[in-house]
Amino acid sequence: MNKLGIFLKQPTAGRVKTRLARDIGDENAAALYEAFIQAVTQRFAATAEHRSLCYAPAEAAAYFEQLAGADYQLWQQPEGDLGARLHGFFAEHLDAAEDRVIVIGSDSPTLPVDFIERGFELLDDAECVVGPAADGGYYLIGMRGRLLPIFAKIAWSGAMVLDQTVSRIIDAGAALAMLPVWYDVDTAEDLRLLRGHVRALRHAQSPLNLDAVARILDKLTDDTY
Repeated sequence: MNKLGIFLKQPTAGRVKTRLARDIGDENAAALYEAFIQAVTQRFAATAEHRSLCYAPAEAAAYFEQLAGADYQLWQQPEGDLGARLHGFFAEHLDAAEDRVIVIGSDSPTLPVDFIERGFELLDDAECVVGPAADGGYYLIGMRGRLLPIFAKIAWSGAMVLDQTVSRIIDAGAALAMLPVWYDVDTAEDLRLLRGHVRALRHAQSPLNLDAVARILDKLTDDTY
């Protein structure tokens, strides 16, 4: 079975997109992140046979219940660093040898559905698939069949996340497949890239629904970031 988990947080000002907030303010950063959540959850609502919104904090359950509707199950992120939370999700959802489990974040609002579908296809042969992010992390990670011990002792949020994770995969002796590089939106520089990308996609009449993201971007003048 193909299973997709989307890791996200409640879009509370001052608690999300803190690096970006240094340039555009806490309220704008939270509003933009909420638009990211809307874009991602709408886009992947029919991707995979089993879909989960992996939310935090625990008290945000009501917010995410409304967002999930009939399209997603809810999975509360446990305590611990990102590695512990990822390990927990994979441990719970890799139930059978044929299970293919992919996790993405909510920082890549333009991520194409094709990348997720290709990730599941690659797991037909590989035990692990990674979608590298331009900042040195990854926007997607997936496993098939067995839980790999790859999330411990990673310097999360740093530029070495991808390199360290690949080293763990090699140490585990697992077959690895790679997806194309994509980008997260965490900084003012990333935001400038996103703005140009969204403009181009809208002009090209892309089927991606980025209306909520575009509305927030339209409120941010060029000299804001």
